[in-house]
Amino acid sequence: MDLQVWRSKERKATELSYQEWDEQFTRQAGWTRGTRAHLYRRANLLRAGRVLDVGSGTGAVTEELAQRTQGQVVGIDLDPGMVDFSQRRHGRAQYRSEDAHDLPFSDGWFDLVVCHYLLLWCVDASKVAQEMVRVTRPGGAILVCAEPDYGGRLDYPDLPLGRWQSQALRREGADPQLGRKLRGLFTLPGVRHAELGLMPGLWDLATLRAQFDAEWSLWERSLAGLIPPDELARVKAADLAAIETGERMAFMPVFYSLVRV
Repeated sequence: MDLQVWRSKERKATELSYQEWDEQFTRQAGWTRGTRAHLYRRANLLRAGRVLDVGSGTGAVTEELAQRTQGQVVGIDLDPGMVDFSQRRHGRAQYRSEDAHDLPFSDGWFDLVVCHYLLLWCVDASKVAQEMVRVTRPGGAILVCAEPDYGGRLDYPDLPLGRWQSQALRREGADPQLGRKLRGLFTLPGVRHAELGLMPGLWDLATLRAQFDAEWSLWERSLAGLIPPDELARVKAADLAAIETGERMAFMPVFYSLVRV
């Protein structure tokens, strides 16, 4: 394949096992569960006959979709290893290794098309949006369940994590400010209406503490070679100290969209 959709994911697959990726994707799915449930109801997932999950990863969200509909659910991912991992779940969904820039499905084939933390990783997010619209039937819907905007991250105490993460994502070929561009991506022929929303934040110190080690393990890998180790250690210690004192607040703007075709 000439187009590489998830370049960062491919390179980092040598550092993270697929099991570790699955743990990360499952954590991300936990952050957005309430919004997804709202979108599923709005799009009538229960009655959808054909559902496509674009960028299915290890199947964390794909299997959730399959459990909530009587229809057929297909997950696609560019990484064959992710597809193999997903297939070993022995769930209800089907998985294929495909490129989101050139979906191998007929026009209007799906009732519902879904993605979750996908578009920021795409080489050409506008082309992927066009393909998602193309394969959705008239009267169907597209659920863009989560697209972050690292440029709008807020931290208290004032820690440089948002800036560092933006730098790391750009180095990997991702767009850390994709969230704010989401509405424009779906200003397309065939789209009747695109509703844009922003997820609320919940600052649960117990969750921050429980996920601290796993999140920092991922950050340390992604920031290696970009931020000096002593500076990383200083900010990590400050982050933990603020959690322990109860003053820690972190808010990442994460956008979603319900697109009617």
